[in-house]
Amino acid sequence: MAEENVSTVPTSPAEGNRMGLRHGKTSELTVIVPLKPGGAARLKKFIDSRNGDFTATDKVGTVHFMRFVFIDDDTRLLFCTAFDGDWDSYIDDFGTKIPDELDALFSEAVDYPGINSPTIKDYIAKYQITAAGWYCAYPDQTVQEVLHNAKVAAATENLLDAVES
Repeated sequence: MAEENVSTVPTSPAEGNRMGLRHGKTSELTVIVPLKPGGAARLKKFIDSRNGDFTATDKVGTVHFMRFVFIDDDTRLLFCTAFDGDWDSYIDDFGTKIPDELDALFSEAVDYPGINSPTIKDYIAKYQITAAGWYCAYPDQTVQEVLHNAKVAAATENLLDAVES
């Protein structure tokens, strides 16, 4: 029987006093925030206007994925993400690298203080729910390592194609 890669099997609380699970280098964050009356409709229009373009998130450099889901008859927003590193650094990166985008996405949340508010981390923690479990296909690979490996693979493929020609 093959030896299991222990870092991919168990989940453990992320570092620090914030909730969340971690597999290897990757952490998860799940937040459910209440929305202002009519907030879901306004936020849906904003999200639709983006035509699926959330590439500004690439500036953060550590985001594996994120998704926004309207729940409870559009009264609450579920935000799920997976990222490299620790919780505090992740939140700080949003505040320094894409504050306007994040504020727009959460502007319809009740009492949202803004990403650069001194109370933002407490606000997030108030609505954060640690996942009961989650799967990460490449827990020991950061986003930057995945992107680098994709470039190496493409370059190798191009080289092999050139040799075969």
